Amino acid sequence: MDELVKEVIPLLQYLIPGFLTAWIFYSLTAFKRPDTFGQIVQALIFTFVIHGAVLIVKAALLWIGSNWFMIGQWDVKAEASWSFVISVLLGLLSCYWATNDKLHTWLRNRDITKQTSYPSEWYSTFARHERFVVLHLNDERRLYGWPSEWPSDPSSGQFVIEGPSWLESKGERPFGADFVVIDSSKVQWVEFTHAVSE
Repeated sequence: MDELVKEVIPLLQYLIPGFLTAWIFYSLTAFKRPDTFGQIVQALIFTFVIHGAVLIVKAALLWIGSNWFMIGQWDVKAEASWSFVISVLLGLLSCYWATNDKLHTWLRNRDITKQTSYPSEWYSTFARHERFVVLHLNDERRLYGWPSEWPSDPSSGQFVIEGPSWLESKGERPFGADFVVIDSSKVQWVEFTHAVSE
């Protein structure tokens, strides 16, 4: 048992930066966590990128130290510190790319992909088309307002509608609240609009 622990602990220490990056990514984005195997694969990929970046930083700092000035000595602590810094930066950078669609827009403009960076078409539509919505509820009522928040998956979660109004045949009837929360299971479909349409 002691031999197994001696072999596993260095492996875990090696993989921790990748797991930290994956944790940051899934904590700050609407993407669902993959299964355990998928998480391990992603941690391995992140670990590979992180350790490659640490090697580049090490080479650059050693070159600066040998040609200009020396800040300190490259040791295990320096390597661990740089691994931590790069894993956090990589996690935040991944979140940035996944939540603003800039990378995928650039790739789409060059016909490399047709995908967006968002976790689903549902989420992409709400994120890319900021406008008022009409929620068509299961009981035939219609709720109009600004979607402050929406579920990342249409099958679960809630809508938070700001400045809600009921749309009726006679016109718009204010809800009497600043916000209303509607369970997505009560929504039949969503209409995007700029103004109230009858």
